[in-house]
Amino acid sequence: MPARLRRTPQRRAYDSTLVLRAPALSQLPWLVHGFSTRLGGVSAIPDSKRSRNDLNLGGVPWDSAANVAENRRRLLECLQAGDMRLVVQNQIHSELIRTIDSMPKLAGRPRGDGLITDRKGLLLAILAADCLPVLVVDVRQRIVAAFHCGWRGTVRRIAQKGIGRMRQLFGSRPEDLRAAIGPGIRSCCYRVGEEVAADYESQFLYSSSLLVIQKPQKKFVDKKYALMRSERWRGTPSHDGRIIHLDLVEANVRQLQEAGLDRAQIYAEAPCTSCHPELFFSHRRDAGHTGRMMGLIGIRR
Repeated sequence: MPARLRRTPQRRAYDSTLVLRAPALSQLPWLVHGFSTRLGGVSAIPDSKRSRNDLNLGGVPWDSAANVAENRRRLLECLQAGDMRLVVQNQIHSELIRTIDSMPKLAGRPRGDGLITDRKGLLLAILAADCLPVLVVDVRQRIVAAFHCGWRGTVRRIAQKGIGRMRQLFGSRPEDLRAAIGPGIRSCCYRVGEEVAADYESQFLYSSSLLVIQKPQKKFVDKKYALMRSERWRGTPSHDGRIIHLDLVEANVRQLQEAGLDRAQIYAEAPCTSCHPELFFSHRRDAGHTGRMMGLIGIRR
């Protein structure tokens, strides 16, 4: 089914928040979910040439805590989830998944990249600006999960392991699950280095379906990517000039299928964050000087 950008009901005149939702998940009246865009906030992010209306939802050096709090309030109001408690982790690009089964476990910001709960009133959140927010719901037992799937989390199979945790703890059946992959950087814009490609080749038998490799006629140096030689980026071209692109969306679709979901149970049509600066923040496109969006899922009270 094609992607749909839907404006949720505007509760106030100033609220132009735009949220992307998966059609299948939108049919569940007891479920709250959505993927934010950069529209409808009070922040002014450095990459923006527009007016001061960026919906930055994460702590970044160029935005204030007061702005982030107001942006989060607007997003929850837009989702008609103002009475729900937002659960945000200190994301570390890991395979660490936490099951939230009681309110005391919400003290502070625990480290991790996956959240699962069957409790009403909790809104699980994934911060992202190119990495994929992956949401999963058990429609029969009313269990929800959210996973932060960057290239590291994906190569460590965090979404697949998360579904395994749902099956182990709650007895979730694959046929009862629905998944939605939110906006993230797609293969058209996601250039990676040899080390990342080697990680995927060593972990996935179908890596040839995930890596698009181009071999230029002559060697070159891409100055923009040459600046990103840190362990976090690992995205510079190889010494022989090969250009390698990673299909992070397909990698996660394959993992969800390996976990037992049929492709028809997976929404994976969200746009590329890097291709649409008017709608999305992109860490890669803007060399880190950007904001954060959220993927959210929860069970209404």
